[in-house]
Amino acid sequence: MLVAIWRFLSWPIRKASKLLRFGARGASKASRTTAKTGGAYVAKAAAGELLEEEYREEPPSGIETVLFTQLPRPRLTERAASDLTLEQAATYAAQAQRFYRHQFPLFTRSDFFYEEVEEQYLNQTLGFEENSIDRRFLDVTTLFRRMLNGNTRRMLTYWLPFLFLAVFLPASYLVQSNANIVFPEVADSIPNAGVAYAAAAVAGFALTFLVYSWPFKVVQQRNLMNLDNYITSKFARINNNFQVAKRRALNVERNKRMTEREELKDEAGSWTLAYHWFAMRLFLCELVLRNKFYQVRRNTTLYWVAGLGLTGLAAALLFMGLAVNGADKTTLGSFSGAAIVYLFATGAIMRRTTGMMSRVLESNEWSRFYSVDLDTTIRDHVGEDKLQIVTFRDRNRME
Repeated sequence: MLVAIWRFLSWPIRKASKLLRFGARGASKASRTTAKTGGAYVAKAAAGELLEEEYREEPPSGIETVLFTQLPRPRLTERAASDLTLEQAATYAAQAQRFYRHQFPLFTRSDFFYEEVEEQYLNQTLGFEENSIDRRFLDVTTLFRRMLNGNTRRMLTYWLPFLFLAVFLPASYLVQSNANIVFPEVADSIPNAGVAYAAAAVAGFALTFLVYSWPFKVVQQRNLMNLDNYITSKFARINNNFQVAKRRALNVERNKRMTEREELKDEAGSWTLAYHWFAMRLFLCELVLRNKFYQVRRNTTLYWVAGLGLTGLAAALLFMGLAVNGADKTTLGSFSGAAIVYLFATGAIMRRTTGMMSRVLESNEWSRFYSVDLDTTIRDHVGEDKLQIVTFRDRNRME
């Protein structure tokens, strides 16, 4: 019964949200041919491909997903270390050569936000246009960035001013119509306007806190946890592949003879470039996450400011409406005081949104670039090879 009532009350919101999503999907399809590189194309590809194919088997559930968008954990496509072959190592070596030969642009696009310029460079280095193994990672992180920003924008710029109007408009109507139905037992000792607006501020704060702590916070934390699980698994597999490729590069000569020197040379080069590329992929993927997280944190702060600004604008318009309708100073003062209290209280609660990402994501459990010890691996690899050369040379001289 409660679910049915909830679905009935939220039907206009769900209908409007569906129409907005339909319009956004049509605009995305119309502009796809004009955005071939950079973050815009990544976002459209993610929404078009991943939502239709990646998440079809695990649809989100729960009443809270009616108000905010929830994405399940993406499917991991990174190859396991046990499946790593010489042919795949050669493919990774070719990707490494493409990266090391990439012409870093000194004169970038003149975008207003630099993170979009950085995002384009990272897409190019990770082979977005070549459909590399990290194409899905770029799509997934962009999709989650859009969903996190979308939910935050909906909460702070839509729901915050809407809930303010939902409680202060009826209170203003009661005050203006002199309907003495709010705490009638104390109406003689306390001005009715003060009681009505105080009750509106308390009710508005309670409703805002409810929407924030249940649908919004729950959905956002689920999105962040699913993203965290995906990053943890992907980085762990890249690290495992790095360790396997490193061992193969260090021991490749043990299975080769002098008659196979060309094969030895090619195989050693493939495995060596492969483990170089695995380490650099960790580094570049971390830069991608840093770029996305910065955008989420920056946009969250902007949405917080915009939400308070819109709520303040709604309060100013309602104040002007009271003044035009001849409200006395007591009514105007009561309204102003209650609105300021509401803004400060809800603003303090909504401010916690900016730090939610860092509180949920467990970056200390990720296989980070600094932990693979690429410098130690290169030093040991080259040092061991040179030692074997000198040992073999001196042994032949002694004989």
